[in-house]
Amino acid sequence: MKTATIRKALLPVLAASAVMVSTPALAQNFGVTLSFGSPGYSQGYGPARGYGNAQRDLQHRAHMLSQHIERLAWNRSINRNQARSLAAQMNQYRNLEHHYARNGLTARQYHELNARLDRIEYQLQRVQRVRW
Repeated sequence: MKTATIRKALLPVLAASAVMVSTPALAQNFGVTLSFGSPGYSQGYGPARGYGNAQRDLQHRAHMLSQHIERLAWNRSINRNQARSLAAQMNQYRNLEHHYARNGLTARQYHELNARLDRIEYQLQRVQRVRW
């Protein structure tokens, strides 16, 4: 009798905890946008609308790239030397980003930082292809 009561009370608690755990995952942006004309919330406005948002976009992209490098190194999908080289490039990128961010980003600085991330991402893809 006592076990049945506990099971009845436990079911709503488990359901509520499942909803609480899954809510942040549902709120994430997975890059899928449906846009007809003007940019949507997840697309950003890029440099033309000011560099505050663009700087956050670069920071987010750099963070995701660093995590990807760490994950590949941890999984041993890339070797230590490759991981160190990519991590050193990310550190150089972050130092430059910090230096530029002191007075706000100009269009040239934004494009330079974006190009550096593109190069690091390309090198990471190349390293992964060579491995397999």
